[in-house]
Amino acid sequence: MLHVTVGKKRKGGEELKWEDLDAESLAALASTEALFGGARTFVLSGVLYGERGEEFLKSAKELVSSPHVFVFEEEKLLKKETEALTKAGAKIEILKAVKKEYGFDPFGLTAALGNRDRKKLWFGVVQAMEGGEKPEAITGLLHWKVRDMLGNKRGATKYTKEELSALSREVVTLYHDSHRGAGSLEILLERFALRL
Repeated sequence: MLHVTVGKKRKGGEELKWEDLDAESLAALASTEALFGGARTFVLSGVLYGERGEEFLKSAKELVSSPHVFVFEEEKLLKKETEALTKAGAKIEILKAVKKEYGFDPFGLTAALGNRDRKKLWFGVVQAMEGGEKPEAITGLLHWKVRDMLGNKRGATKYTKEELSALSREVVTLYHDSHRGAGSLEILLERFALRL
């Protein structure tokens, strides 16, 4: 059986390198029964558009009639190759890239800091870390916002200049304290948000 998967990596199966295979060894894999019965799954990536792509298309009929499953993963599949594989009897599966929902809102996080809203800031920090954002990146974002408010007189209506300078030092100190062993940066960020 021959599967051609376009767009997404498939899990499972023995990974083979097309460069290491010749036509005879591929034919032997396709025709040899498994030692204990059952079908084996072989996975090859990026075969069609390499130097030996035509060789693969010629051997596609043999692979379709094999008791084993051959999965060929490609990033794209053009019309000529699609027609040749369909004619050989291969199963073609085109997978669309699924957009990952990302729950972190950097603008909401910085707006919460600018508005001195500790509840929203804490919630934004927790949401960012749960979304996979690195604490170092969150710290950098918060420091950027404080420095922006220091330089922009219109954006700092909730803070005095002295408070902003102290806030800038505190955010930088958070980062360095975490590397000195004063606690994990995640916990220090949450404490910072709750003390705002």
